[in-house]
Amino acid sequence: MELGARTLWALYRKHPWLAASLTRPLFLPNLMVHGEWVLGALDGQGLDPTMLFDIHVLLYSHVQGLAVHLEMEAHAEAVTGQSEDQWMESRTPALQELVESGRFPTFTKVVGAFEDGYDLRLDALFEFGLKALLDGLTSLVEGQEVVT
Repeated sequence: MELGARTLWALYRKHPWLAASLTRPLFLPNLMVHGEWVLGALDGQGLDPTMLFDIHVLLYSHVQGLAVHLEMEAHAEAVTGQSEDQWMESRTPALQELVESGRFPTFTKVVGAFEDGYDLRLDALFEFGLKALLDGLTSLVEGQEVVT
């Protein structure tokens, strides 16, 4: 499952436009290969068909959910002519106003703790989420936990 997720992430990094809606998926042979591979890895674990497919969709959703931002950022940069860093820098006054309002104390504390601001690293978020997801699914797939 981990290899499948990493392969899909690499595909989206190369072709970000493929990250289509989960509710209106692209039925393309090369994407179906991924689905078949993950379902095959889960098959034979004693999971009922709904649980098996739910796990597949959950794993796919993690990868696809982050990958959507790859295409959105490329589009935003093309439209605005600004990099992500330039855009964020131009929004400093709005951020400062929110911080100074006193309405968001936890946000202010967390944001204030960053020496050079928060760097949104999609690859790192992919890794972090994948590990958490796979660790959480392990006991379920191995039959140690029942989800109702």
